[in-house]
Amino acid sequence: MEAEPKRPFAVVLCMAIIKAAGAIVPAARRGDWKQEWLAEVWHRWQFLYHAGAWNYVEGVRLIRNCLGAFADAGWHFAAQDAVQNRIREAIRSPWTCLTGWTCGILTVVLLSSGLPATRNLVHLSTNRSSGRLLFVWLHPSAGGGDKGLPSDVTPAWASHSHLLEGAAQFTITRENVEIRASETKRLLVVKTDAELFRVLQPVLAVGSVPSARSAVLTYGVWKTMFHADNRIVGSVLHVGPESYRISGVLDRSFEFLSRQPALYVIGPPSSAALAMVVVRARPGVSQSRLDRELTRIAQISCYYFFQSELRYAFLNDAAWVPVQTFAISVFVSALVLIAVSRLRIRRLRTALLHPNRKAVIRRAGFWIAKTSLALSFVFLAGLEWSRSESAVLFGSQDPASGPFLLWLYILGSMAVLFWSLADQRARCRVCLRLLCFPVRIGCPGCLLLDWSGTELLCTEGHGVLHVPHMAPSWDEESDRWIALDDSWKELFVNN
Repeated sequence: MEAEPKRPFAVVLCMAIIKAAGAIVPAARRGDWKQEWLAEVWHRWQFLYHAGAWNYVEGVRLIRNCLGAFADAGWHFAAQDAVQNRIREAIRSPWTCLTGWTCGILTVVLLSSGLPATRNLVHLSTNRSSGRLLFVWLHPSAGGGDKGLPSDVTPAWASHSHLLEGAAQFTITRENVEIRASETKRLLVVKTDAELFRVLQPVLAVGSVPSARSAVLTYGVWKTMFHADNRIVGSVLHVGPESYRISGVLDRSFEFLSRQPALYVIGPPSSAALAMVVVRARPGVSQSRLDRELTRIAQISCYYFFQSELRYAFLNDAAWVPVQTFAISVFVSALVLIAVSRLRIRRLRTALLHPNRKAVIRRAGFWIAKTSLALSFVFLAGLEWSRSESAVLFGSQDPASGPFLLWLYILGSMAVLFWSLADQRARCRVCLRLLCFPVRIGCPGCLLLDWSGTELLCTEGHGVLHVPHMAPSWDEESDRWIALDDSWKELFVNN
């Protein structure tokens, strides 16, 4: 009789994998399950061995197929009635609802790499100096939308204004930047003068900001494209057909127009281009006073008549546009919800005077918690999406100030509020679990003499909710909650 061949390492490993996965399978099915998997591995190896086709590749393939034993064992484990009941109870639990929305918020955090737009919003709100920065642009009364300002207006404002601490102009383009001799990147290029950095008052990580023709890198460009090399200061950088000497690197926290890697080019302004303007107002200066003075200076010094055509936006206000948009959306959605759900103040007063006030407060706390988490998810997702790294913030050009984000927030907040109310009504008044076991009661065609509806039951035996198929117009509370006393709990012990 021919001796049995020695088992190769792949077969031994597969048998170990099957034994490890078998620990998950219920004891009643474990023996048959192991025997089936081991027989499959054994016959596969024997067939390939005697056919002379067994090799390293087939061994790896056999191990990869055996890893599916864990999924198969998990399916057998989950198929048990006790496990399925636990899963159903976990899904109906109020903590599962809160955990799900929390995981949704964490998903937004991970996908956005740490909520950079939200952190930028918090940074602007805590930075007092940024509260006096204003964007200025032109909105002609005839012929159109927002435009830039002529290049000779900004120096006149900086020289003659008594309400400004500084004014600077800039233009935004995308140009090819030569990083190395054979490598070119297309970057966001902000062409400006040295006055911009005196207005913004940034902190530099490396180098300084001179007044001559030069280039200043953002921290992202310096780190990703120049590998944070301090020796880059003083070298020549080619931007399109022109060359500039790198004078410094902005600090990591500097964010002005966009979070994407950018390059600031300091040079003489073009007399033909229309430039965007940013100014720093003195403390306590109102927008109306500033508008009167800047309009008068433009008329006297440059002969531009900008009466009622200049537009202003504080940097902080422009950054807070999504918050204002979201607040309006939630307010409108709440009014619609109150009108549709026929919520009455008398009902709230009755709920507060309920004998079991603790249960009412607990239900209200759960509703507030799940609604707040869901609304936070909608707000953060919309903010991070509308103000992505490639977004450029400038007054009315802010992507978050458009009607699309407003409608997105309105639809999102309405969906959250209506879902939250429907979910709250479908839960037990005591344990806040989702009700189950719907049973249709009565005859829908006999509403004149009898009633019909659907009854849902709490698995803990706390009560029954009756929802009629057709509520009469005079019935303000069509859903009837019938509380059950402790004598009913014996029927729900095994559920």
